[in-house]
Amino acid sequence: MNDDFIDLRSGNLSSESFWPSFTDIMTVVVMIFLITSVVLMVRNWELIDQLRHSLYAEQQAAERIRSTTQENATLEEQLAQMQHELSVLRMQLMQASEDNQMLNNTLADKEQQLIVIMSDNKKLEGALSNTEQELNKLGSELQQVVIDMDKLQNSYNEQSTKLKTAEDKLIILSEEKEAQTRQLVSLETDYSSLKVKYDKLVKPARTAKGKYVVSVNYQKIKGKDRLRFKDAGDDEFSVITMKQLHSKLAELKKKHKNKLYIKIIIPDDSGLSYSEAWEFMKGLLYKYDYYYTS
Repeated sequence: MNDDFIDLRSGNLSSESFWPSFTDIMTVVVMIFLITSVVLMVRNWELIDQLRHSLYAEQQAAERIRSTTQENATLEEQLAQMQHELSVLRMQLMQASEDNQMLNNTLADKEQQLIVIMSDNKKLEGALSNTEQELNKLGSELQQVVIDMDKLQNSYNEQSTKLKTAEDKLIILSEEKEAQTRQLVSLETDYSSLKVKYDKLVKPARTAKGKYVVSVNYQKIKGKDRLRFKDAGDDEFSVITMKQLHSKLAELKKKHKNKLYIKIIIPDDSGLSYSEAWEFMKGLLYKYDYYYTS
């Protein structure tokens, strides 16, 4: 028989060698449960702290939004600020979601470890029938671990509820952003209409008669810009980049001065939004066209 290991069978076990060995086994089991409980509690504290920071950041974002609306800022600046705050909240929600997933994985691992430990306990009960008192104490400790797990689960449920509240607030912010976007489009439409009416009152009608006419075709194909240009003497359009277009129009503006007439063509299937088309037309006409630069 190897002197390094003690035979725990009842026939070969003396009272002097049995109890120290059994005490060591029970000590290891208890230490496993204690370490598991400490790890779960520390992880739970970290997650709660992260959620608190997320809620605090959300409150700060809400406060900044309220203060921003009271200032004399333009509508574009308010929308840019809201988009930035929403991006920060999304990142925080993503972090909280990842932390929740890690916590779920940890709980699953600990549950599997508990199953293995409980199976080992049953084996010990069958092999060591004369240690009922110690096993009862171990059962009490297991019950305490289960109670701690229940508390941890309740805490997780509370955190999930807080996360759902944060998501609801994000939805509200998104709806407010969409409403302000619609309001901005409406204001731009009203401005364009008033600008046209004003121009008609103070200036003669825009005409290509007697002017140097160039044509610009603008559309989006599969999300990519496509610009085509036709000079006054060209028969067909040629594809150019935005940089080349501005360079060519600047050269023509310098050459023909107040005679340059730019005809902008936006096809029905251009793939552009109203704001994109309007910004493009405004950027060219107010910079190069004779009617808007004179």
